[in-house]
Amino acid sequence: MGSTERNHFWTLSNAVSLLRAVLIVPAVWLISLGPDYVWEAFGVVVVMIVSDWIDGWLARWRGEISQWGKILDPLADKVAVGAITIAMVVFKDLPVWLVVVVLLRDVVIFFAGMYLVKRRDVLLSSNFWGKVTTLVLSGLLLAYLWDADALKPALIGLSVVFLVVSLISYGRQFFDVIKR
Repeated sequence: MGSTERNHFWTLSNAVSLLRAVLIVPAVWLISLGPDYVWEAFGVVVVMIVSDWIDGWLARWRGEISQWGKILDPLADKVAVGAITIAMVVFKDLPVWLVVVVLLRDVVIFFAGMYLVKRRDVLLSSNFWGKVTTLVLSGLLLAYLWDADALKPALIGLSVVFLVVSLISYGRQFFDVIKR
């Protein structure tokens, strides 16, 4: 751990990551209620998206970068994106194949990360391409929430491109660690 990194669990930045995970339940519930609650669902999902950027900023600004935060932030992202994409399949006709791609990518990244922790005692942090992918997927999910049909095809295409780019990026990080 670097001199600016701590191993505290209860920090403001980690609380923001945990809030994102907690908000999964009301977000999915509101999505399930249908079009009468689209604005409420939109509000909760936007808070979740914004919290993804705030937790990292808070950790850096307050000097709260920690091993826990490096686990909680991407875990909250993956669980939130996974839960909401599944809700969008069930309630908003998001293509099942896309959810399979998202979940497979996340499972591969998760198990590769666990391998590095176990074998090399290295915890990879979220990277730029992972964050961009999460942002694009968030835009796609909001387009499905709003039934913004004109945006859906372009956002599906961008999502697939960034899912592949981020998987390659994480794969390169993984193999760089393995080579050491």
